[in-house]
Amino acid sequence: MKIALTVMVLIMTFVVTFVSVMVNFGLQTGFAIKWMKMWGLAFVVALPLVMVVMPIIKRFIAKHVVE
Repeated sequence: MKIALTVMVLIMTFVVTFVSVMVNFGLQTGFAIKWMKMWGLAFVVALPLVMVVMPIIKRFIAKHVVE
């Protein structure tokens, strides 16, 4: 499960930071460097957050959703 979460976070942060940098800076010189810096930061923040929050969300859903 942790591998799936890691891949999900990797893909999501990669795409979201691309769109964010593209919208805010456009395709200018240094775009790739700005994007990779933002992606690295986003990934480092998002991965631990998902690892902590996902089990809480799963327990909440299991408790409150009726099949």
